[in-house]
Amino acid sequence: MADGVVIAAGGGCCCLFVIFVVVMLFMSFQKVEQANWALRYNWWSESVVEEPITQAGVHYVGVGNYLITFPATNKYCYFRNFDSSFTPDKDDVFMQPITVRTNDGLKVQLEMEFVYKLQMANLYYLYMLVGDSSYRNTMVHLAQGVITERATAFSAQAFYGDRGDVATDFQASLTKELAKNLYIDVQSFQLQPAHFPDAYAAAIVETQEMKQDIQVAEQENKTKVIQKQTELFNAKQLANQIVIRAEGDAQQTLLANQAEVAQFTYRQQVLAEGYAKALQFFAGPYGGGQDAVPNFLEYMKIEALKAHNNSMKTLKLTPVA
Repeated sequence: MADGVVIAAGGGCCCLFVIFVVVMLFMSFQKVEQANWALRYNWWSESVVEEPITQAGVHYVGVGNYLITFPATNKYCYFRNFDSSFTPDKDDVFMQPITVRTNDGLKVQLEMEFVYKLQMANLYYLYMLVGDSSYRNTMVHLAQGVITERATAFSAQAFYGDRGDVATDFQASLTKELAKNLYIDVQSFQLQPAHFPDAYAAAIVETQEMKQDIQVAEQENKTKVIQKQTELFNAKQLANQIVIRAEGDAQQTLLANQAEVAQFTYRQQVLAEGYAKALQFFAGPYGGGQDAVPNFLEYMKIEALKAHNNSMKTLKLTPVA
């Protein structure tokens, strides 16, 4: 009976040992998700392996060891006033807006957000610096310090009218500091409209309205100038047309008068030559000599009578004695 108890106890110990070995072997394998990177922590030496695990899947880490995971994708850091409906991702950072002072002493509240990503090659140094999750708090403090310090380089007007230049400066400074001190790369940066004190905001609105009024007045003035220029151009065109038409009419009248004078001159010349030949005929041997002029005048009367329209007027001829 004693032998049976010993055999049973031995069998139980063997079963327990087998189960223990199986459990330990099972725990020696851990999975890295697709969106994660990991560092291997050695429990026996209480140290972290410097080379990161970047391939997703199941990896052998050894008995007692485990993985320290980090996000491998882009994450967001918000400094915004969101309503209760907004729910950030578990790896995103959600903070209140940053209050800064401009170089002219005005207190301004800034809302912004930036996209960041951990540097894969420097995961070991990040872990040794701040641990596996404290980097978020450290990143927030660094970001707040950088923004607060860089804001003093700009006037309040710059945050209203030149926000693009301010955002570019903020992004450059933030990228440099986070990469240098926390092994984090800034992928993009967006600066939202600033919140000014009420009095300053009211002055901005009034100034903007005045600028709009000035722009409207300038546009109306330009429109009127264009209208008057158009009217002047049309008037000049009309005047040119009148001048051209008048010159054309004058030239036509001149040519018509010249033609009429030329015709009249030619007609009178022909008539004069004809009269001269007729007078010469009557003065010749066939015309009667000294009676050439009376005969010629009598001939002219006859010709006039022949050319006259008898239906219009009746002429009385006096017989020649």
